[in-house]
Amino acid sequence: MSTNNSDHVSKRTLILAMIGTAIFTVVILNWQGMLRHSEFKDDFALSTYRAIFISEQESAPYRMSPKPSHQSAECVDGYLFIIADKNEAMQGLIVDYKNRGIKCALSAHQSSPDNTQP
Repeated sequence: MSTNNSDHVSKRTLILAMIGTAIFTVVILNWQGMLRHSEFKDDFALSTYRAIFISEQESAPYRMSPKPSHQSAECVDGYLFIIADKNEAMQGLIVDYKNRGIKCALSAHQSSPDNTQP
C-alpha cells in the first residue's frame, strides 16, 4: 500500500494568511474598542524624564551619557518647557507624576533683558 500525502502549503499562501490574520486582528481589536486613538496632541507624552540627585557630600561623580539629547529646556512664564532642538514646533510643558507644572526661575548666572548693568 502506498500512501500519498500532499499536505503542502505554498509560501505565498502562508504569507498572505499571516498578513490577513494581522489585519483581521487589528480590525477586531479596534471594533471592540480595545485600541485607543487620541485626536488630541496634548495626550501624547513626548518623552519621559527622571531627576538625578546630586549630593555635595559625595565625591564620586554621577554617571551621565556623553551623547546630547537634542532637547533643550526653557523657562516660560515661570514654568519649565522642553523644546526639541531639531523641531522647535515640538515643545511641551514639564509636569510631575500628578500633571503639576514644574516651576523655574532665572538663575544667578543668567541675565534677563530687564537687568542691564552699566
